[in-house]
Amino acid sequence: MASVKAYLAGLVALAVVAAVFAVLWLMAYANYTGLEAKYANLQSQYNTLESNYISLESNYNNLQSQYQTLQTQYNSLQSQYSSLQTNYTTLQSRYNTLESNYSELNNTYWELFTALGQDEWYSKWSSSLYVLFSSREWITAPVNSTIASTGFGAWLEPDQYTGIWVVVPSDYSVTISITANATGSPVPISVYVFNLSNFVLWLEGYSPTYYFYTQGTYINDTVTVPGPGIYIVVLYNPSNTTTAEIYSGSVFATFIQTSG
Repeated sequence: MASVKAYLAGLVALAVVAAVFAVLWLMAYANYTGLEAKYANLQSQYNTLESNYISLESNYNNLQSQYQTLQTQYNSLQSQYSSLQTNYTTLQSRYNTLESNYSELNNTYWELFTALGQDEWYSKWSSSLYVLFSSREWITAPVNSTIASTGFGAWLEPDQYTGIWVVVPSDYSVTISITANATGSPVPISVYVFNLSNFVLWLEGYSPTYYFYTQGTYINDTVTVPGPGIYIVVLYNPSNTTTAEIYSGSVFATFIQTSG
């Protein structure tokens, strides 16, 4: 009887232990199932995040490539702008120079037109003038040289003049060397260098500015004038009573290119 009781007690204990293990297994299984669901959900989120990362990385690389292309285009545009700005500045400078030259040429044209149209000047200045060359001698920039010259000798009646016209083109200046030998003349001569505007004023009886002036019986001087323009070397007898004699003389023009 005692052994039966012991057997039943053991069987009950074993049943309790089995029940406890069953409960623990069910709890562990429930936890495992929940954890497995969470893992699957987390794995899905990870896969989605990985896919988004790959897509974002691709978009970033594309954007980086586009940025670099845009940066290259910007640098090229900046360079072109700078070049265009330089060209514009250069063109503006040339335009201003051209406009100035046009204005000067236009003024020169009307001064020449006016000068050549004043008959009283011819009657005043050329009626008793005797020279060994034309009274309106021209010196222009030579094609294959930088030097041009003319020689002269003249008898200047009282209050008379003769002139050598020097034409200076754009992008040049010129150094004018003047020699006049009147050492045997009873009166000295005056030598002026005018631009065309002031030459016209001088003919009209004014006292304009000049690039050069001297007086004597022997002249040997130089003066530099800018271009473009027309300049007149005037040999003038200031005496009211006595003829001046210029036995020999010359005007040398050395043309110096300043630009172009």
